[in-house]
Amino acid sequence: MGSYTAAAVAAFAFGRRETVVDTNIRRVHARLVSGVALPSPSLNAAEMRLAAELLPDDVGTSVHWNAAVMELGALVCTARAPKCGDCPVRDSCAWLAAGEPPPSYVPKGQAWHGTDRQVRGAVMAVLRLADAPVPAEMFRREPADLGFAADGIGVPLSALHRLNSAPEQLERAIAGLLGDGLAELHQGGYRLPA
Repeated sequence: MGSYTAAAVAAFAFGRRETVVDTNIRRVHARLVSGVALPSPSLNAAEMRLAAELLPDDVGTSVHWNAAVMELGALVCTARAPKCGDCPVRDSCAWLAAGEPPPSYVPKGQAWHGTDRQVRGAVMAVLRLADAPVPAEMFRREPADLGFAADGIGVPLSALHRLNSAPEQLERAIAGLLGDGLAELHQGGYRLPA
């Protein structure tokens, strides 16, 4: 997840030419170019090479390409019910040309409860509502213990604490957000990037 996030931040926030490969982009590439219903269960080198080959050379165009392919996968070329009739590239789709062959495997849902991703999301919810850097101790102690009411930033803080994540998981989540450029340390607290 870290390398995807770093590439996405570099492309979308800073306008850099980066190969962004998320679930939606992988699915569009699998159908449009490879002619299969779904990409392999985990990202592989062949998919990364294909994504790099398809990425336009022009920096500005590459940023738009990443966003467009991601949106196409999220809104039209969906996993369960693709809207092929609405697809702007359906005439070039290898999967449609092959007669829409079924997936070669049954995808399993991603785990969420108790994962680092869930903790990262809970931390981001706190940072989104904060109007100032959030001191580290606020992530470790209940909002009521810190004098917060049950509204505003206290709501996502309470939700984060209800996860009962281990201290090392919380630290790992915060370190990951910092490393991915989705949060930053500022004046002794954490905040969204300025």
